Amino acid sequence: MSPRPTAGRPARLLFFVGKGGVGKTTMASLVALKLARSGRRVLLNSIDPAHNLHDVFELPLGARPRQIVPGLEAMETDLDSWVKRYLRQTEEDLRSVYRYQETFNLHRYFRTLRYSPGLEEYAVLLALEDTVRRYHDREFIIFDTPPTALTLRFLALPDNALLWLTELSALRSLILEKKSIIVRVKHGRRGVLKDTDPILDKIEALIERYRAVAALLKEPERSRLFLVLNPDRLSLSESRVIWKQLRELHIGVGHVILNKLREGEDVPQSLSREFPGARLVIQPRKLCDDITGLELLESLPAPLDVAEL
Repeated sequence: MSPRPTAGRPARLLFFVGKGGVGKTTMASLVALKLARSGRRVLLNSIDPAHNLHDVFELPLGARPRQIVPGLEAMETDLDSWVKRYLRQTEEDLRSVYRYQETFNLHRYFRTLRYSPGLEEYAVLLALEDTVRRYHDREFIIFDTPPTALTLRFLALPDNALLWLTELSALRSLILEKKSIIVRVKHGRRGVLKDTDPILDKIEALIERYRAVAALLKEPERSRLFLVLNPDRLSLSESRVIWKQLRELHIGVGHVILNKLREGEDVPQSLSREFPGARLVIQPRKLCDDITGLELLESLPAPLDVAEL
């Protein structure tokens, strides 16, 4: 079936999350392939620093989409390039705002930016924003995410940044107000105006940006998360952590995919209690653990009915 044209609706985002090694990449690839075979236009993007998509499809992949089959393109985001891009932009912004820095040789301290905490998750967020903006004409954009810790940090980043930026905006406004009073008293003229302050402008722009990303991640009609786990104690334990933290972020999980269930093995009875409200999907274990190549992927059933997406 040839891909049908997009009806003007913004791309739906599907995130496959879970502990490392549970099969996120395989499940994301399988759903992407089945969606494409049903006539949808799909982009599959790995934002995991340790990419595996090229192994699954047995094709070299890079930072630009490559067609896998009609309707399906895949890519692997280079997070290091996003870190470098962020550092360059930050240095340019600092130089423009603090033009006097050359006098004090502050440029020597810009190099410490590369050691700032949070750079990796910020790079993931930048890559996410760029993918959504650049490939908005696809019907589905599917993200193969990093292991638990990095995924949770980048999903929490918009909310955490908003808390910090809101306080920073209030502090900057207070500084400008006090500065204006001093200028009026000392020089008898109008003080510094908020609407002409480049630093406050930058803060407000960041607030709007993070609000938009946070809203996108929490909008069920745009973004859906699929929690992948295996039927073992460690996988279940880590999945509980993921579920709990996503709930605290007000990000819902619509499907829980129990992957690699052996024939005759019972489904853990606690699953329905552990993940209330999510639809439980069973993906049986196959004869081989390494699911690679289009031929094998084509032969497998999708973990869920793609028509429901």
